[in-house]
Amino acid sequence: MISGTPSSPPAGGERTPKKGPAAPVSAPSSASGLQRAHELFKQGRAKEALALVRPLLQRKGEVDGDACALAAACLGAEGDYAEAARVDRLLCDADPDNPQGWNSLGYDLFHAGDLDGALEAFEHAVGLEPTRASTYFNLARIAARMGDKSKVIEHFARAVELQPDLRDRLDEDPDLRPFKDDPDMLGRLPGGTPTGDPYAEYYATRS
Repeated sequence: MISGTPSSPPAGGERTPKKGPAAPVSAPSSASGLQRAHELFKQGRAKEALALVRPLLQRKGEVDGDACALAAACLGAEGDYAEAARVDRLLCDADPDNPQGWNSLGYDLFHAGDLDGALEAFEHAVGLEPTRASTYFNLARIAARMGDKSKVIEHFARAVELQPDLRDRLDEDPDLRPFKDDPDMLGRLPGGTPTGDPYAEYYATRS
């Protein structure tokens, strides 16, 4: 059983302020210990917050979703992505239909260097929530590291379709930057120039 679940992030958001572009931590609503841990985390005191929240992960046989989300965020902030993923798995096992848990797991496994595990987690998340842009963005990053250009284009184009401002990440993300001028990529993006004759537009506008 599970008590509480973390809230979903804004479309296209990864875990923030946890480390970079999968799950914001929802503010606890009841337990004072969790509230205090959340405040410490917001102040950048992740290690102190983690010490408070660890005992709250499981109580009376139930997994606390808010505690898990906060603990994973704290661990990620400390750079311990492998342990953060272990906490994420606790949440996924307790609430397998919660896409946020799988997105968080994928994010932490990605940063821990487990690309196969991250891919599996994000694909599971897509099956549960097929319209979250950030999931496709992260799938594109994984494909880039795996050297699968067609999947990079497919997933990134879908991410931009769902959340247009993610297009800017082609210039910002080191995994995706090599594709920013790729004609195949640009041809798939909204407003992009299709691949083929680079002078097609010129000829089309001639009288």
